[in-house]
Amino acid sequence: MTFLNREERREARSAGWYTLRWFIAILIAALVVGGGLWWLNVATSGIRGQGDGVVQRNSAENWLDAQARFENNYAEYESTLVRIDVAYNAHIASPDDKTLEQTYLGTVGYCTGLVADYNADARDFLREDFRAADLPASLDASTCTKE
Repeated sequence: MTFLNREERREARSAGWYTLRWFIAILIAALVVGGGLWWLNVATSGIRGQGDGVVQRNSAENWLDAQARFENNYAEYESTLVRIDVAYNAHIASPDDKTLEQTYLGTVGYCTGLVADYNADARDFLREDFRAADLPASLDASTCTKE
């Protein structure tokens, strides 16, 4: 069995402390760099968020989707107005028929939902600029009822 002499033990202990100091220094440096990167991420999040919003808004996918939504919602709104006329006339012709009354009221409710969706899209950051010029800026929910 060999024993290390005093000098060898001192060198081994010194090498251990040397390694430990480097480990601690690297750990502290990693924490400082990580904290700095986190702070930079937080500090620039506002401007990056706005930039990301503009990029998403101007993407071809968003542009096409927004235009299609406006066109589809407006076409559905116009066809619902025709259905309201039909349902209202049928309800007036038979005022005691609860089914015709419910059909009319349901169609009116559906129309007001379409108006709300269209108006929300007209104010939406991603969609507001992509409404066709021949479509109205907003719809009025009072057009959904005949009474």
